[in-house]
Amino acid sequence: MNWRGLLALLCGLAMAPAAQAEWLEAKSRHFTLYSDSSEKALRRQSEALERLDWGLRRFLNVPDEPDIASRKVTVFMVDDGDVRRLCRCTNAAGFYFSRVSGSIAFGAKGGWTEGNDWGRIVLFHEYAHHFLLGTYNIAFPAWYSEGFAEFASTMRITEESATIGHAAQHRAYGLLSGERLTARQMLDPATQLAGSQMDAFYGRGWLMTHYFSFDRARNTQFLAYLSAINRGTPAITAAEEAFGDLKLLDRKLSSYLGQRRLLGMTMPLAGQPVPPVAIRRLTDGEADMIDLRMQSLRGVDNDSAAKLYAKAAPIGARYQNDPVVQGWMAEMAYDAGHDEAALAAADKAIARDPASVQALLYQGFVKLRQVRLAKSTDAKAWAGVRASIVKANRVDPDDAEPLWWFWQTFKLQGIAPTPSALKGLHRAQELAPQDNDVRFAAALARIEAGEIPAAQRLLRPLAFHPHAPANNAASRVLAALDAGKKGTEAISAGLEANEEEERATAAQD
Repeated sequence: MNWRGLLALLCGLAMAPAAQAEWLEAKSRHFTLYSDSSEKALRRQSEALERLDWGLRRFLNVPDEPDIASRKVTVFMVDDGDVRRLCRCTNAAGFYFSRVSGSIAFGAKGGWTEGNDWGRIVLFHEYAHHFLLGTYNIAFPAWYSEGFAEFASTMRITEESATIGHAAQHRAYGLLSGERLTARQMLDPATQLAGSQMDAFYGRGWLMTHYFSFDRARNTQFLAYLSAINRGTPAITAAEEAFGDLKLLDRKLSSYLGQRRLLGMTMPLAGQPVPPVAIRRLTDGEADMIDLRMQSLRGVDNDSAAKLYAKAAPIGARYQNDPVVQGWMAEMAYDAGHDEAALAAADKAIARDPASVQALLYQGFVKLRQVRLAKSTDAKAWAGVRASIVKANRVDPDDAEPLWWFWQTFKLQGIAPTPSALKGLHRAQELAPQDNDVRFAAALARIEAGEIPAAQRLLRPLAFHPHAPANNAASRVLAALDAGKKGTEAISAGLEANEEEERATAAQD
């Protein structure tokens, strides 16, 4: 080849588009991951998350949950900038939310190496929240919810072992240099924290969790404290009865933090099988749609739903035979108010995949919206709404979303739910214990049935939720029940509080 030909070849290579990374899906027992990273990196991250789950179960001595697909966490591993774009915030390396349709997390695909592990720390932290809510049907105070998440976030996993208890170096400022919060402030749910104190709150929560986990005497006290809270004992009273002098506890915590070496627990992986991970390349349609799918899952309003659908429609038109793409299209069209397009997409998805729960549900959602807009009282029309939802339930009886919506149709119709609908509601709560709306509805249903202790057990985790306002709906219902109010009075207190919270949220938006 002469120099002129070589130069032409080099110019052609320079102008050629760079190869686009493939989007992959990795499915394991507890997780479904999506990323456009390498298969090797995705497999390593999937295995690490499974080891995290195994390590938490081993440390807390709790059995694995049933192998229910709807209980998996779906994680999108993306670039740092995409995390912030989807979060709509400036400094996040990951975030998590739970709905009855499934728990979702967005994490940074980078930051998983030694010395650069912020992405891993954040995702481990978020999964710890999911783990606690799904494993225990009890209330945890805010300091422990966040402290345990920080405690889990530093688990180190190698080919030989998983070690829990490593120092939360990322909270060093809050622990050592920031404003110190006393044990009483940490243990009192009425404590109001300024934004500048949150780092100290997280750091101190990690310290208290570490101390109460590895000091045998304090662990016994901690369990007594948790038991008292879940019996309805006020938090500070429970703390003083369990831990004794809180000023002495402060001094002990400071002494514990000042130790040259902190205890940890190393759990050997010898004899433990490598977590099985099934990896596949996304179809062309799924890959073209995946960014819009992430935005849709993140949540839309009327304006953003319309814009998202406008971008998705041409992609959907190119991949009319892809049932996953058409299922996603059905959701985006429905969110944008295009009912006919949503039904058409759902029909296409079902034609290719009769087991598409998403498509069956959106057939039902369109019908539900239509009967509500018509203010229909026609029993046959409402039965038609339920027919699609029942079909979705039959495809996967352990999917919480059809069960939840079957119950919802009775409430929206304005008639009493049938016994099977109530049974479905409570099963949905068992399957999706992290969903606050489902838990609250199940608690109110227990009150209506006169099952007050069961209702109180469901409400306490909501009342102590770390991100709920102090006077939240669940805490008001609990207070009403404790004051001896009848079921309807207690429920009214909660519904009124819910409306106040919704108005406050709308005002912030």
